[in-house]
Amino acid sequence: MTAVHVGYIGLGAMGGALARRLVDACRLHVWDLNPQTASRFEAAGAVVAPTAAEVARQCKVVLLCLPRSSDVHYLLFGPEGMAEALAPGSIVIDQTSGVPEETRAIARELALRGVVMLDAPVAGGVAAAEEGRITMMVSGPDSAFQQVAHVLKAISPTVVRCGERLGDGQAIKMLNNAMNAACRLATLEVVAMGRKQGLSLAAMTEAINQSTGRSRISQVALPALLAGKPSSDFALPLMMKDVDQAIHLSMKAGAPIPIAGVARALLQIGVNTVGPKARLEDMIGLIESMAATRLRDDVDQVETPDTADASGRRPVIGYVGLGSMGGAIARRLLDSSCEVHIHDIRADAVRDLEAAGAVVSPDLPSLARTCDVIMICVPTSAVVREVLFGNGGLGEGLSKGKIVVDQTTGDPAATRAMAAELEALGVAMIDAPVSGGPKGAAEGKIVTFCGGQPQAFARVRAILQHTGPTVVYFGPSGSGNVAKLIKNTLGACNRLIAYETIALGVKIGLKLGDMERVINKSSGWTQAFERIMPALASGGQTAQLRLELMVKDLDLACRLGMEAGVPMLIAHTVRSTVEAGANELGGDANLDELSRLYEARAGIRFADAATRN
Repeated sequence: MTAVHVGYIGLGAMGGALARRLVDACRLHVWDLNPQTASRFEAAGAVVAPTAAEVARQCKVVLLCLPRSSDVHYLLFGPEGMAEALAPGSIVIDQTSGVPEETRAIARELALRGVVMLDAPVAGGVAAAEEGRITMMVSGPDSAFQQVAHVLKAISPTVVRCGERLGDGQAIKMLNNAMNAACRLATLEVVAMGRKQGLSLAAMTEAINQSTGRSRISQVALPALLAGKPSSDFALPLMMKDVDQAIHLSMKAGAPIPIAGVARALLQIGVNTVGPKARLEDMIGLIESMAATRLRDDVDQVETPDTADASGRRPVIGYVGLGSMGGAIARRLLDSSCEVHIHDIRADAVRDLEAAGAVVSPDLPSLARTCDVIMICVPTSAVVREVLFGNGGLGEGLSKGKIVVDQTTGDPAATRAMAAELEALGVAMIDAPVSGGPKGAAEGKIVTFCGGQPQAFARVRAILQHTGPTVVYFGPSGSGNVAKLIKNTLGACNRLIAYETIALGVKIGLKLGDMERVINKSSGWTQAFERIMPALASGGQTAQLRLELMVKDLDLACRLGMEAGVPMLIAHTVRSTVEAGANELGGDANLDELSRLYEARAGIRFADAATRN
């Protein structure tokens, strides 16, 4: 392969990183508008050409990485354009994050000269490009791809074919970047709300990355922020350009992407505020300014209590609320060697757990008198209050030293009020909502978000860890519920960002499989995207959650943002969309049915794209 002459034009941050991978793989010829940038390659053994046309004369394969498709057109067909120097049979590989239709028009002009074009944009960041871990999306004629596959794989072994229709690789890259931008800004906005509510960035990062709210952004940008390091050197105007292109594509296709529109507005504010040389990383400061907070932790931020219950006695556990989640948790606790007492108004749920070894309490006061730790899992905070303080409630049997663990995803303010009332009785309350679903609870894999008195948390931590090893403490009463709402809000945002972006991809003719293979390895990845893609193809289910409960959680989260003075623009857009979905589909509809709304709004069927040729 050393005898092959390959050209590379456009040696910016990304293009330079990609081109350096070719220095030892072929006879590399380079050119850039900035002579100093090109000269750095000379020391590495590359040939620095005086003009782009000279690269074309010397090489049958030429790669381009420029800011925009218009720059590619000018390079090829402008004054002293490179196209005149390309010999028939040459192959141009465009790695620009460009516009598919403009790329196809360029290819038609090149074809008149006997030159073939492929598009091969990349996703994953400059660091991944330098290390040969970049994901490359290649579309165009297969005969040309086969000729240059060895060149592309020298840059990175992760080369994903996106079909023979030129421009489809660029389209998927465009969608990936739109998802990246929207998920990044949604994450920063929601985390800003958590910081205003007193939660530490460290605890939020741990919890988010162990739950359905995780994304490439939470896995990379949040840890970098914690460490005081940048996670990206991407130019903010270029990210806005990519989102602009996605929005223009959606307008032409008739597939609305409103969340991307909100993200684009935030990016524009960033460019206008910081200036044209702004980096994507500067959006952190913008979100901090808009929320009037600091995302990084304070020096004295609350830490997890390191004390433990030293009594050595196994507590007697009570469990109230044996729905799908509560029942799965209670069943898991039966394996903890603790005595478990249960209560629920549903006789069938009680019978099933009694058969598994639980002790049935005749009423709530009896359960409260018998048990040391009473756990509750019911739909809302209003129901928790009724269970605690209503006629015949737990309060009639509670006594000093007991601990109530509320696993309901509830209203933090209501939780704090109930905790204060219980404290007056000498009873501690821990809010401990969970993430992971009934299946995760049954397998002992759920994540628990905790708030409340440190001493009480230390006494119940081992119990909670039996239902899942990840138990994160966030601080005072109500903090666990705030954290769970943050997770749920991010999960909803990421899901709807995925739906609208995938719907646009299907509308413009992309295959679900191609989008799935690329984005699962790229910067736009979210756990929500990974879960819903197979379900869109098969019509399967990803979770069991009624839309009315999702609306309840989003309402609570957005209200917290309003109370804290945090805009949360993307979360509010998502809340409105889910609320409209609940009105259209019915509050009892499962969240997977939201996909039907996106099919209707884009005029597509997701399943059709699974079998598309």
